[in-house]
Amino acid sequence: MKMKWEVKELPSGKWGIFLCKKYWKFKDKPVMYAASITEDSATRRVARMNNPAYDFGLNYVTAKQAREADRKKKREEKQKSKK
Repeated sequence: MKMKWEVKELPSGKWGIFLCKKYWKFKDKPVMYAASITEDSATRRVARMNNPAYDFGLNYVTAKQAREADRKKKREEKQKSKK
């Protein structure tokens, strides 16, 4: 089950990104992800968050994992050149 997000205006005049009510763990406590100054930017963020194409796939690699892989590759190349 994929969670869905929605935009609501906050009392301060900003726009909040909230988890849709049916996904709340506690039915009396709304879940807010972020706040935005403009409705347009909040709406665009929600569109990305609700779009499964933006999900990280199985082949997602963090920056740390990429650095470690590069270091490992360099160590292996260095060992091969010594032989």
